[in-house]
Amino acid sequence: MQPTTEPPQTILDLVTDVLSLLLLSTITVQSFVGRWQVLRTKLTSLQSSLTCLSESPLWSQNPLLHTLLPSLLSTLQRLLALSHQCSSTSSLPGGKLLFQSDLDIASSSLSNHLHDLDLLLRSGVLHQSNAIILSHPGPGSGKEDLIFFIHDLFTRLQVGGVEFKRKALESLLQILNTDRKSASLVAKEGNVGYLISLLDFTNQPLIREQAISAVSILAASNDESRNIIFEEGGLGHLLRILETGSMPLKEKAAIAIEAIIGDPDNGWAISAYGGVSVLIEACRCGSQVTQTHAVGAIRNVAGVEDIKMALAEEGVVPVIIHLIVSGSSAAQEKAADCIAILASSGGYFRDLIIQEKGLQGLMHLIQDLPGFGYNRTCITCT
Repeated sequence: MQPTTEPPQTILDLVTDVLSLLLLSTITVQSFVGRWQVLRTKLTSLQSSLTCLSESPLWSQNPLLHTLLPSLLSTLQRLLALSHQCSSTSSLPGGKLLFQSDLDIASSSLSNHLHDLDLLLRSGVLHQSNAIILSHPGPGSGKEDLIFFIHDLFTRLQVGGVEFKRKALESLLQILNTDRKSASLVAKEGNVGYLISLLDFTNQPLIREQAISAVSILAASNDESRNIIFEEGGLGHLLRILETGSMPLKEKAAIAIEAIIGDPDNGWAISAYGGVSVLIEACRCGSQVTQTHAVGAIRNVAGVEDIKMALAEEGVVPVIIHLIVSGSSAAQEKAADCIAILASSGGYFRDLIIQEKGLQGLMHLIQDLPGFGYNRTCITCT
């Protein structure tokens, strides 16, 4: 819904009036009494939230409410009309099934509005003057200013429409790119789970691209933000993007995946999410950036027993040897590390490597890169 031209106080007064009528109406309904009792509980909660809202001194300046309140008013008006249809035991227009569907839809909308309003109230942003465009904390700003900025940013991200989401993500990327140290605070104070959910925003490509950029930066910044991404289920989303996304999205996903499973405690999840074949395919067909980080991810889990065998079954050895021969210098080094790890695990992998002419590839690599060293080759030959 587009923001209304009516003053916010006028809309709030209308919401309050309709809510009062609706609360009275729910007492006298004759049909679907149980459902209306549940709705009455929600409406009572809404009444309390609106009271808290009106007591916030700068609430009317928050642009999110310019959209939220009109949408809430529309939902309450719809519920009031439905309650009038239940005021007698006579048959319902369109039948019970259609009415029940309409009531469920309106009830779901009310729950969403309650969630958004509660989020606004809890975030503390209604006690500050807000513009549509976020004002970034200055160089001399303290930690509390940055925390408020993060709360405001994620509130806009969750409650706002597409334009609010886009601007909030722009601000998030700006602060992450300007100060990588802010990643820990963003991960701790922001709703990372919601940020990850935007990775599935396939109907809004720009928002999805901004979200994957933010997740990639957070994953690669430090242990704390990386682990929060993992704990919020980010790895599964990232693997899906690596499998099906556009080239720029795949590159950012690969960066994040390599960082996440750089922690040995997270490596098991690659197999759990079905990521072994996805990583191998990325090494086989991805861009140079994607290949470099995908093979880095494989290197990070090559020593895990169960995953190691899955890698062999999926044909990882010839793919990695191909990268040693033709990949970028960064991909070559990571691929050689991976071969060394696999070769050191036993004769089965050493035989595979020799069979696929991996030894020759390593020797050529040493000749092409004099500073590369002999350790990997020695391990492979042993």
